[in-house]
Amino acid sequence: MSPALLISKVLMPERGVFAVRVDESLVSSGVISEGTTGRFIVVLDYGEDVGTAIETALYDPAVHGERIPGFRMVRPLVPADENTIAENETLANDMRDFFLATARATVPDIRISSARLSFGRKKLFIRYASEQSRPNLSAVHDAMRRRFGVDVSIWMIGPRDEIAENGGLGPCGRVCCCCSWQKRYPSHLAPDRRNALPSLMNGTCGRFKCCLAFERCNEGAGVPCSS
Repeated sequence: MSPALLISKVLMPERGVFAVRVDESLVSSGVISEGTTGRFIVVLDYGEDVGTAIETALYDPAVHGERIPGFRMVRPLVPADENTIAENETLANDMRDFFLATARATVPDIRISSARLSFGRKKLFIRYASEQSRPNLSAVHDAMRRRFGVDVSIWMIGPRDEIAENGGLGPCGRVCCCCSWQKRYPSHLAPDRRNALPSLMNGTCGRFKCCLAFERCNEGAGVPCSS
């Protein structure tokens, strides 16, 4: 009798959640069962990477869809993997420096908030900020492939996300809400940015303060602040 088909929801470092099927060997050996959580090696479209299983359950077409996920969970993380992760951090820093130096030829004000190399060293994830709108970084992509042989996935982030990732103090003197407790900003409750706002209503990022948006939630806006 073949082991039950388990599907796990895996949270990746870039905050995306993927549905992956658990390899039969992990189920038959009892390594993974319903309800299992923790850090695992998963195989996504770009190769091996480390993800955190946040939910594992029996495959249910009504819940997971008729199509069984192609991504796979292949094994738990082991202590030796931490050495690979540490080495990848060093490599990612070298790639980040090269990316930054190359990109500044066309985007002088570019700032990189994070750079991460996948476990299998096939993909580099970069999050950056710039005052330019949608700068063309195709030449940088090509240079990275030639120099390091990796694919590069780039996200441009706004001022609020930049502060949330790098940290900072608000005008009140406390750690900014976005990098302490308020992880999801209720943008639907912010005033229209086309209207001029008093400077005291803006936070360190120059956007409407998270705390004021939170207060608008409590004043009966009818939408949960965490949504």
